[in-house]
Amino acid sequence: MTGCENDTITYSGPDFVSFSEATVSKAIRAGEDGIISIEVGCANKSSEDRTFTVAVDAANTTAVEGTDFDFVSKTVKIPAGEYVGKLQIKGNYDNLTPEGVTLTLKLNADEGMIQEGTTTVCKLSLSRFFEFNMDWLEGDWLAADTQNGEPDGDPYGMEIEQINGDTIAIKGIWGTSAVLKGIVDWDNSQIQIPMGQYMYTHNSGGPMYFFNVQGSSLVNGPVICEVSYKGIVTGTYGVLNASYSGWFPFVTTMEKMEE
Repeated sequence: MTGCENDTITYSGPDFVSFSEATVSKAIRAGEDGIISIEVGCANKSSEDRTFTVAVDAANTTAVEGTDFDFVSKTVKIPAGEYVGKLQIKGNYDNLTPEGVTLTLKLNADEGMIQEGTTTVCKLSLSRFFEFNMDWLEGDWLAADTQNGEPDGDPYGMEIEQINGDTIAIKGIWGTSAVLKGIVDWDNSQIQIPMGQYMYTHNSGGPMYFFNVQGSSLVNGPVICEVSYKGIVTGTYGVLNASYSGWFPFVTTMEKMEE
């Protein structure tokens, strides 16, 4: 008895050409050559080399040729006796941003090689890899606070500097002279701010401290800040005194200031 896993299914329909994937994403790192290979394949083999070209779909493209990327070649050769060839594009690390751009490509082929329902358009998302490191983290930041999702006060300046290892000093939250200690979690692109740290002394409320507050509940644990190329967003927190009276819940968003 022969199992069905040994059966061979052979395509016997008309030949056609298509991209192997409809979408491709590439974040280019510093020092890489930036080459992206996009597979183009035919349904059937041929006894001769076959060459196809691609065109940029300008209406659905934000990338700029010569700036964000360059074609290694606008042609794809599928060698004789093979099903697949590769189109190569070079992303330019120095000009790309982590936000990225889109390059939409269309296959050019004889009408007989274009089959309805196949992938004749490929969208390439091209970006610079976000380098989350201490060099990026240290420096001046522009912060804005929200309370219950509504803006609270004007933007103000903050500063982050390394204390040692993965420990940083976060200076100036709320526009005060507060210096909060944070621990960087590089693997998860997060900063943990331990609760209970002193912020400032209020005229009537006395010493005020930084606490993890979710809704109207006090949470025993650090405030988790999410880090991306766009900046830093704290988890919700409260500024409370020793009697747990104060203001909450707040979120602070920080954007890196240009040097």
